[in-house]
Amino acid sequence: MKERWKYDNQFAIDNLQLTWAFRKIAYCLLLIAYCSCNSGKEHKQALLNQTSELDGLVKPTNQTVFSGVKTISPREQSITPVLNATGVISYDPRLISNISARFSGRIEKIYVRFNFENVSKGQRIMDIYSPEILTAQQNLIFLLNYSSDDSALINSSKQKLQLLGLTGEQLKHIETAKQPINPLPVYTPYNGHIHDIGSSKGLASISSFSNGMSSGMNSLKTPNSQIQIENIPSSQTSALSIKEGMYVESGQQIFAVYNINQVWAILNIFPLDASLIEVNDKVSITAETDPANVISSFISYIEPVAGQNAFAIKARVYLQNSENLHLKIGTQISAKITSREIIGIWLPRNAVVNLGQKQIVFLKTENYFTTRTIQTGMVTDSLVQILSGLKDNEQVAANAQYMVDSESFIQTEANEQK
Repeated sequence: MKERWKYDNQFAIDNLQLTWAFRKIAYCLLLIAYCSCNSGKEHKQALLNQTSELDGLVKPTNQTVFSGVKTISPREQSITPVLNATGVISYDPRLISNISARFSGRIEKIYVRFNFENVSKGQRIMDIYSPEILTAQQNLIFLLNYSSDDSALINSSKQKLQLLGLTGEQLKHIETAKQPINPLPVYTPYNGHIHDIGSSKGLASISSFSNGMSSGMNSLKTPNSQIQIENIPSSQTSALSIKEGMYVESGQQIFAVYNINQVWAILNIFPLDASLIEVNDKVSITAETDPANVISSFISYIEPVAGQNAFAIKARVYLQNSENLHLKIGTQISAKITSREIIGIWLPRNAVVNLGQKQIVFLKTENYFTTRTIQTGMVTDSLVQILSGLKDNEQVAANAQYMVDSESFIQTEANEQK
């Protein structure tokens, strides 16, 4: 009989591990059986009091955790978040200029040889022999020699040469020397480093010259399209594809000059952070090539669309590329953007567990903790904004990661809330 009693008692204890309801019923049955074998109201009352205290203990283990960790409450406060971003230094397309041929002709001499070669405004870059220009100069010289009193014709002839690209100094030389300039020098009107547009397009087929010149010479053809920011030249320093002896046509784009005195810092902003950033927000930029130098500026422009297959919004920062900075195009950068002041309810990041699709905290209820799903907003380096799911008078575990001592605890709780 005594062995039978031990077996039943052990069977009841084992069933306590199954479910909350079954364990509580089993415990009550044991209590009644125990009370029937003992006399005295005081002893029975003490056991009944223990039953109410054990209500928390017999809750399912996947719903409660007992711990004596420190607790905190969410607090309403005003903070100025600092957002992190990465990006790259790029050309300012407003400072990309094209040098086009104003007349047709053959390239007699080229004074620049390589892409990325620096040029200065007024620098001679090539000489072109053009029958069209030669004829226009000879017409002006004829008028100067035999119709010097016909100022209207002379001025008209000068204007034609100016439209074809001759400078005031060149016109003055023609008037003084009474000799045409042949071949005609071509000067760059811009500062920067030079690239030939044909280098990315290759050489075109042979074409004939409209004035009956030899059709057996190579002719360089490039589309008459504006240089776009996407058409950033290759970082490889290569020889120009334009060679001496090639022909150019009127209106043909020959060179592009990239001025890097002002550059763009293109920052990638996460979509969740995009609503927190505004034009004129302060930004601190650090280039990977000079991490000790922090560049202070502000957001100049925020692009209105993310673009196809883009995972970030792009923001621009216009930077003056002084000699002290000397930023290289393509340099990787990191940035810290100081956003506007935000008033909200916040918790330390250590108090929130991120499960991917949901975030939870460990809410303290009497002498144990239960999980609570919350909705979060802005996340800073140390704080998380609480949008819903938690009141400011409720207490949660200060270190939620410490509470996560069982993966099944969170996984089961998450499954129950689905």
